Amino acid sequence: MTPKQIGAAVRKARGQRSIREVAGAAGLHRDQVTGIEQATKAYTGRSLLALGQVAGLHTHLQAKGAE
Repeated sequence: MTPKQIGAAVRKARGQRSIREVAGAAGLHRDQVTGIEQATKAYTGRSLLALGQVAGLHTHLQAKGAE
């Protein structure tokens, strides 16, 4: 997935919850969540996993080129 696709998935999964609410539950700053949703800020795997867990997303890691 591209950063824009990841951001769109996070935004959709967040639903009606505020950025502040989701960021707080994930242990992130709201600016970081906004940056991930808008694909304007780099993020760590830990940040993405925490945000995905709070937003209800499933994470699947796959080696590049693996099917």
